[in-house]
Amino acid sequence: MQSFVKKYSIFLMLYIVFQPILDSITGLMMRMNMNVTFGVFIRMIVMAVTVLYLLIYLILNRDNKKGFMIIGYFVILALMSAISLVVNFKAKTLFVPSLELTTLAKSLYYPVMLLGYFYAFEELAEDRIINRFFPKAIFYAINIVSVIMIVAHFTGSSFSSYSYYKLGESGWFYAANELSAIVSIAFPIMIWYALEKIGTWRRVYYWITIILAVYSALLIGTKGSLIAVIFGICMGILSTVIQFFRHGANKKLMAFLAGILVITLGGIFLAYPAMAVSRTAELHSEMIKYKKKKAKTKKGLTKDQEKYVKTNKTVSYLLSGRTVYFENASHNFSKATPAQKIFGMGYATNFKKVKNAKLVEMDYIDIFFQFGYLGTIVYMAPLIYCLIYLIGAFFRKFKYMWSFKWSLLVASVALGFGMALLTGHVIEAPSVSIYFVSILAYAMFNARIFLRTNDDPYTIGVNE
Repeated sequence: MQSFVKKYSIFLMLYIVFQPILDSITGLMMRMNMNVTFGVFIRMIVMAVTVLYLLIYLILNRDNKKGFMIIGYFVILALMSAISLVVNFKAKTLFVPSLELTTLAKSLYYPVMLLGYFYAFEELAEDRIINRFFPKAIFYAINIVSVIMIVAHFTGSSFSSYSYYKLGESGWFYAANELSAIVSIAFPIMIWYALEKIGTWRRVYYWITIILAVYSALLIGTKGSLIAVIFGICMGILSTVIQFFRHGANKKLMAFLAGILVITLGGIFLAYPAMAVSRTAELHSEMIKYKKKKAKTKKGLTKDQEKYVKTNKTVSYLLSGRTVYFENASHNFSKATPAQKIFGMGYATNFKKVKNAKLVEMDYIDIFFQFGYLGTIVYMAPLIYCLIYLIGAFFRKFKYMWSFKWSLLVASVALGFGMALLTGHVIEAPSVSIYFVSILAYAMFNARIFLRTNDDPYTIGVNE
């Protein structure tokens, strides 16, 4: 069993590299109108094996207190989920078992994989070489995304990010919002890896991969990826500037790294007018003007269109009209039974036709409506714990938090939590949450060692 634990821990590292391949195969299958989604099938198998891995790991380590807490948490989560299904089966106007069960399975992916990655890091803690594979795995995964995006772009075989605008590209990946979230969360890790590798002047070629990643991110045309790229680069600049003024720093190297970061950031601002995200902002304003004009005609607007027009223009653009879906879901929740308010309303609250089932696509809000008051507390508990722990570690070790490793880990985690609200498709989307939870587990593992030993675990990083 110990051999299985070690091998599966290594597999979890390598599994990250294969994510873009899974997603591109899934995207191509959906383009061919195939009902079976290859990626979801593989990820559910991995989640099931990870549950077995966690049980074996806890048994082998014989930490009864920790094991009892973790197993107890999953028992409570499973019980809450089962109660929610029964409640909604009886209460919902239309209960579609396939939708409800699929959504629930995707939701459970994050807590299982978060614990799985944390214990994988713990299992491999003594092996310095393997531990350095994690940032490299993220680096390679996003490079694969970049290659797929660029090949799809130049062969004219990309999906459109916004089919109704015919703007933006998502390569051979089906969901532009999920792709945007993946690139956003992982981009700071790419910068960290590249900056560490450009420790000598001759290795500046690593920055070419960052330029390709930026280009791919901007091809998507979503505001989320643009914001994340700018934020990641700004954190890199801040880190190099702080290190420049520290005693014993290689000032020439720091100045050089700051220079290429500033040039990259400047290039993004210069290119902005030609980006798809710039055009979508313009089209958003034009669409609101058109709908206001249409409202004065005899045909008028639908109720949802009226809500959209009345929403503040900036807010509606940032949230992509999700305020309308929020109002509808909130209305359904207000009419829900007491049991539904406690245990949630499941997939898309209440709907009479499947085609009318709409998520808000803002993770925290969708989670609340899906799991209810009590269910949300249980479901979000691991994330809340991680967030509080990492904020505490950040301030307790504040002066050490400006190395490339820590500043860009902080940026990545912050983007994960932020994108879950702004763009959604992070916590409950397995294709995205795998990046978020693995990075979060990596940050937690490092912070735990740092606080316990008062020594930054520098061996768990890019360089030896």
